[in-house]
Amino acid sequence: MKIVSSPLRYAHAEGHTDVCYTEDGQHILTCGNDGDVRIWVNVEDDDPNSHCVGESAIAICYKDKRLYVATDNHAVQAYTFPAFDKDGIVTRFTAPVTQIMSSGKIEALGCTSENMEAKICSPEGGAPLFVMSEHKGPVLSIALCPQMKYSATACGRMDFAPQESRYLAYPNNREVILLEYETWGQRMTFTHSSVGPLFSSGRLPADDDDDDDYGSIPLPWNASSRSLARQMFPTNSLSKIKCAISQCRFSPCGEYLAASTVAGQIAVWEVQSGTCMGIIEHPTSHNVSAMAWNPKGNGVLAYCDVSGQLGALFNCYGKDSKAGTDADDNIEMVERDEDNDLVDNLITNYESDDDNGVSLEKIKNETLGLGHSDGEASRPVSRHEPVVTAVPPQAPFQPSSTPIHLEHRYMCWNEIGIVRSNEVEKGDSSIDVEFHDTGFHHGINLNNHHGHTMASLSSSVLVMAREAMPSKLVCISLVGSSKEWTIDMPDTEEILCVTAGAGVVACATNARLLRLFTPMGTQRQVISLSGPVVCLAAYNTTVLVVYHRTDPGVSDQHLAMDIIAMNGRQIRSKTVPLPLTPGSKLAWVGTTDAGSPCTYDNTGILRLYDISSGIWIPICDTNTHSRGASDTWFIVSISELQQTVRSILCRGTSFPPTIPKPIVAELPIQVPLCELDTEKGQFEEKLVRWAHITADVDIKTAREAALKLFALACRNEIEQRAVELMELLKDDQLLPFAAKYASRLGRSHLADKLANLAESWERDADKLNTAQNSHFVALDTQETYDVTNSEQDLNASLIIPVKTKEKKAETITPIRPVPIKSSPAGIRNPFKKQQDNAKNVQSPLSLTARTLVDVHATDTSENTDPATPLEGETFIDWFSRNKSSLESQNPEMTPSEVSRLGIRTFKNLQGKNGTPESSHKRKLGDEPNGADDAPIASAPKQSKLSAFAFQKKPAS
Repeated sequence: MKIVSSPLRYAHAEGHTDVCYTEDGQHILTCGNDGDVRIWVNVEDDDPNSHCVGESAIAICYKDKRLYVATDNHAVQAYTFPAFDKDGIVTRFTAPVTQIMSSGKIEALGCTSENMEAKICSPEGGAPLFVMSEHKGPVLSIALCPQMKYSATACGRMDFAPQESRYLAYPNNREVILLEYETWGQRMTFTHSSVGPLFSSGRLPADDDDDDDYGSIPLPWNASSRSLARQMFPTNSLSKIKCAISQCRFSPCGEYLAASTVAGQIAVWEVQSGTCMGIIEHPTSHNVSAMAWNPKGNGVLAYCDVSGQLGALFNCYGKDSKAGTDADDNIEMVERDEDNDLVDNLITNYESDDDNGVSLEKIKNETLGLGHSDGEASRPVSRHEPVVTAVPPQAPFQPSSTPIHLEHRYMCWNEIGIVRSNEVEKGDSSIDVEFHDTGFHHGINLNNHHGHTMASLSSSVLVMAREAMPSKLVCISLVGSSKEWTIDMPDTEEILCVTAGAGVVACATNARLLRLFTPMGTQRQVISLSGPVVCLAAYNTTVLVVYHRTDPGVSDQHLAMDIIAMNGRQIRSKTVPLPLTPGSKLAWVGTTDAGSPCTYDNTGILRLYDISSGIWIPICDTNTHSRGASDTWFIVSISELQQTVRSILCRGTSFPPTIPKPIVAELPIQVPLCELDTEKGQFEEKLVRWAHITADVDIKTAREAALKLFALACRNEIEQRAVELMELLKDDQLLPFAAKYASRLGRSHLADKLANLAESWERDADKLNTAQNSHFVALDTQETYDVTNSEQDLNASLIIPVKTKEKKAETITPIRPVPIKSSPAGIRNPFKKQQDNAKNVQSPLSLTARTLVDVHATDTSENTDPATPLEGETFIDWFSRNKSSLESQNPEMTPSEVSRLGIRTFKNLQGKNGTPESSHKRKLGDEPNGADDAPIASAPKQSKLSAFAFQKKPAS
């Protein structure tokens, strides 16, 4: 029989509303934001009794002729029923109480609060029986098993099965997962479909009392088996669960399970078969805040929503709720007996005596939920231990977004801007886009008519989509005239996550396909993924795809990442395993400003993937920057050049609020080496970080840190470590100063070792390079080919951006020795000995003041004036060396004027040095190539390079 919903009626003021039944099922009890408790005879009662308990009442529970209400003073107040007299306070909290739970056989009350505590209390009051205080956020739900062996807490409402069953049901996105709490293994999964994911991993569940050794039997889940399953498990539901499920409740008999979503949908399943009895749509799509089954077992389910409305569902058991239960039970048993006769005929004709064969009797019992015969009960107990199954796989999500069920939420927050979704009246919503740089693009305000739930923002495009079918990808170009384009997905595909880069737009669907587009809407490629997608990220024309490489383990998610780089018509990919902290889930995926892939899990560990070395490096532990145990960090962006992580501190939650707008903080990037509180650990951390991360650090700073680390080893009398450090760095410019410092310490033996290192490097260079090259070539052959190679750089910005390379090339200028030239004019003496005024050896911390200056000083025996022409050097060569300095000293000059200045300077320097070319004056007509002032002054304006281009002489 079809489930019927009663019309909604006003119960309380708008806000959170709770509901429960008395133990005899004669009255419905509700409480709401107006501070009243109302007692209803039934849903159609027009004059319920009302009692005021305070400014607001959040939770309510009935047990043993007493009523327990959570009031606004953060206490659980007891009342007598039906007299409604105060009967003491059960317990108190320091924050609002969120739920009060109990059942008929449990002699205790479970209470939760926003102060991150849960208590199990005696109904008579007094000290709590048990306190759970290790939560990292507000506790919204508690469930107690009928045997009082286990209790479970969560931020979504869950429920233990009543009576003697051993199941715990909890919501997980758009499905309800059933766990067997003896082994904490996943038993079943309930969705809107009665055939698809009935049982986890496509298997029929093994009966708990079955003594066979076959376990669960895999089914060939094809079209024919689906058709058979539809005949075995019919459903009258034509609806679909559209959004996340927020709570679930078992019926008093334990044979049915009800769940509600944040959009007001209520679904009912039969537990044994997994059949969906029906899905009821809320008329106004408000979130259902509470549900309660009638203890009479008549299939009536009462519920309240966040707008203060009260309603009820009838016929939830598939039969008339007003009819007697005995007759219906007899009819149900007759129907099952007919099923027994049909299946018994199959057993008689086809059952095999082979012990290794498939037991049709077992399939019958598991599928139809039938009991065992007396013969089976006499079988010996199986000696196999229960198998602990895997944790549920992580659902797809959008990085840098907040939960979908929030009325005001962030759809995306990255280095480009912020995309907000705001709920308005009548269920409509709007999308606001705010750019950090208002000069780049003006803000955008859109009406969310399509119900977009996901978005991604880049410097070139805004992409939006929704999960429900029909799926459509909507993109707004931010370049030029801001044109909008849309792409409709096939009827069988549903978009799970989207991403946008400067040169690519991508979406992943439930068909395990990755669809790539250009920023203006051209379909670029479609790629098959190796597992269910988790999230996407993009940088320029590179897409990062995270998916489940295998089924999850007992406590861990097994994820992998595909790095897909595009360059024109070419596409190359590299697959890398994705590490996570044990027992954690992925919380964020993105790239740095240099293009390095990064991941962040919900335990607070941020990791960076160095593509050049192929390793994951932890670069930040956000827990060290948190004050409270429930504080988390919301990642916005990462800068390798500035060595900072831009993130938002969330106190008591895992996501930031929209109002007021949170403040973005900068956390330093730091590799978690050991003993970071010591100087040695700090210098080692800097060298390791600079070796793998594109830091805006010049070579002078790096050499200072290395020399200080060398000095610490010398001062601690660990000479072998000092030599090892120099061998590791292999810096020819740093080695002489390290030897000089060792000599001043009086460690001549160490200085001799360092002096011989340079010679050994040159002698063993060929042999060492050959061995290392063969080693790394062997490593390369074991991996999937990299995104880039030395011959063709498909996406250089994925490793180090081009600008960063150029910047580092300008900063880290190689120091080349300049040969000592003769000085005809006797300006300097190259053999003059320098005076050393330092007599005492300074500590490592004071090396910067004296010794480290010598690291970058130029030897006085060399030509210290770069403007002085070398012997035999032509003007073209001299000008090439000094052009940049001339331009920096005279920024107002044009290229032609700089050329004239260079000619005059070159002549003057030659005259000072007394070179033969400057011994006599030349006439203007004798100047080669007409290099006089008049032609250059009248020459037209030209580029810097073309001003000194060679002119090919015509053949004579």
